[in-house]
Amino acid sequence: MRPRGNTQEDYLLRIIRQAGEMLRQLRRRLLGGETSAASIRQDAAAAIDLLLGSQASVLGMLDPGSAVRLVGHPAVVELWCALLDVEADAADATGDPAFATRRRARAVALRAAARSLWRVADVADDTEQSGG
Repeated sequence: MRPRGNTQEDYLLRIIRQAGEMLRQLRRRLLGGETSAASIRQDAAAAIDLLLGSQASVLGMLDPGSAVRLVGHPAVVELWCALLDVEADAADATGDPAFATRRRARAVALRAAARSLWRVADVADDTEQSGG
């Protein structure tokens, strides 16, 4: 991980917490069925944009290894993957299985790249250990 100053680390932790809360709400909404899946899909994309910031569109186009290296933090990568999974579930619910398949494949590839880069058994395990 790149060295970070306290202010940058505080900002990163705040974004991780916000995106994590958005993820919990999206999952709850998807399971509850009280909100349209299209709305959940849009909100998942917005949460990804919040999490990845101004680099979101570039990171979405990069190969998984490059994207993971640029993100630089296991907790951010795992949140990104979890949001992609929610977006995929919502796409399935809106009748767009092709988009859902692409999102799931991207999440799998990002997780594999993160495991390779950080040599952790599972990115989600590292996320839990770091409090994210």
